[in-house]
Amino acid sequence: MPRILVFTATYNEVDNIEQLVREIFQYLPDQEILVIDDSSPDGTGDLLDTLSAHNPNIHVIHRPSKLGLGTAHLLAMKYAIHGGFDFLITMDADFSHHPKYLPTMAKLLEENDFVIGSRYAPGGRCDYGLLRIFVSRTANTLARFFLGIPTHEATTSYRGFPITLLKKMDLNSIRSNGYSFFMESIFVVTQTTRNLAEFPIHFEDRRAGTSKISKQEVLKAMYNLIWMFCRRFFVLPRFLKRLEEPTSDPVIPCENCRSIHHMEMMAEKTSDKNDASVYQCTSTGHRTHGRILKCLHCGLAFNETRHNADQIIEFYADVEDQTYLKNIDSRFLTFRHNFSKLKSFLPPTGKLLDIGSYCGVSLKVAGEHGYNTLGLEPSKWAARYSGEVMQEKVFRGILKDLPEETGPFDIVTMWDVLEHVPHPLEELKRIHSRLKPGGIFAFSTLNIDNWYPKIMRKRWPWYMDMHLYYFTRESMRQLLDQAGLDLIHQQSYTHIITFEYFLLKLDALGVPGARFLRAVVKKTPLPNIMIPFSFGDIQLFVCKKREDVS
Repeated sequence: MPRILVFTATYNEVDNIEQLVREIFQYLPDQEILVIDDSSPDGTGDLLDTLSAHNPNIHVIHRPSKLGLGTAHLLAMKYAIHGGFDFLITMDADFSHHPKYLPTMAKLLEENDFVIGSRYAPGGRCDYGLLRIFVSRTANTLARFFLGIPTHEATTSYRGFPITLLKKMDLNSIRSNGYSFFMESIFVVTQTTRNLAEFPIHFEDRRAGTSKISKQEVLKAMYNLIWMFCRRFFVLPRFLKRLEEPTSDPVIPCENCRSIHHMEMMAEKTSDKNDASVYQCTSTGHRTHGRILKCLHCGLAFNETRHNADQIIEFYADVEDQTYLKNIDSRFLTFRHNFSKLKSFLPPTGKLLDIGSYCGVSLKVAGEHGYNTLGLEPSKWAARYSGEVMQEKVFRGILKDLPEETGPFDIVTMWDVLEHVPHPLEELKRIHSRLKPGGIFAFSTLNIDNWYPKIMRKRWPWYMDMHLYYFTRESMRQLLDQAGLDLIHQQSYTHIITFEYFLLKLDALGVPGARFLRAVVKKTPLPNIMIPFSFGDIQLFVCKKREDVS
């Protein structure tokens, strides 16, 4: 008998899920169910844990927040592949897809590569009102026309996949989330096989709860449909080439939740450079990176780097960055601005450790506020500059090599460093161990869950080889919690840079006219004008060491 995994995603389905599970087993006995719950506040997750405790064929994955319907389905696909199942069937959790059709779906899967239970196939029915039927039919008609989809239905989640098909599909090419995921995924299916089957179902209105489809979600689906239409005609040749050379997911446990199920956010973009210059603070190596992968369990994104931790530290040890010194006045302004916002959360005096202190600017600013400072810096050049020019105490190396007798510290700071660290959770635990009880940890890092990277996509400037991790607020909260650090404050981090440096960055990003403008500006007083900017994609976090509980 083939192994079938039936999957559904839940958010606030406590009134439906128990009966749904019971009826799935009624129609497909001895098979298995996977439910992915996005932290439902109504108790759905707790009920699922109770059900799974009494039945080993019920598998439950709890995600820390609403990460999207599309990523939940991608996670289910990869879970089915790694779990050794023969077929995957996906469905809604609200009884709009009745379990009574599951045997038909399973039988059709034995002879077809892909199966849809369709409300719009001949003989199908739908309980929607006239307006919702009009919107739904319009979306499906447009999907068939623009994407060349041969089925009557393209927006449903009531689907069946042989695992052999999932292995052939380029799942990493799917970028849509929400309900437009279903249109894009069937588009990918049709590029892999034309052996599709469709059978009619009665699509019932949900039995309990409220619909999750908003007007915003409908508009997003229309936007994604247009984007996929363009992709069909202008990107498809490259896409098909990728199908011939599929990229495999690395078996790399997520730093946060240890999951091995990831999706590709950004394809690899290589460079001829492979030396310390890539790791300069003022590096212009934007959009040069390995594949950017996103954990489907928790949302943490990371760079599939080709260097191990020791190699990376060696690169940083050899960094010399004269551009940083040229702009050192703006660095002072940046640290003074952000330190003034931070001061109300800090003790008035005490020992302060700055990790990644570079040329000592942050140490100098902290010293201006009366703190006894120590810097930690792997770059030989920067550590020497800090000691000889800035007259600051700096230990050259990384935190694990810092002698215990230097601490404990009242405050630990880390500015734009955590995204460079090979194992951030380990580093956060080390920071926790070096803090005094109730000590403060303040740091800045990238925030990928922000409007700016979402709009810019692959053109976001912080996708670069030296950035190993891209955090969301939720994934950062989880990492801090695991390290014993309580988040007490978060705000945007402001950088202050010269106009000349701003133009240098624009030129590195390939902005048309930036190079010409740089040449013109150099002949004027404008290069040294200071520009404050913050798009919210770099955040300042303030944490407090959690008291040990015996």
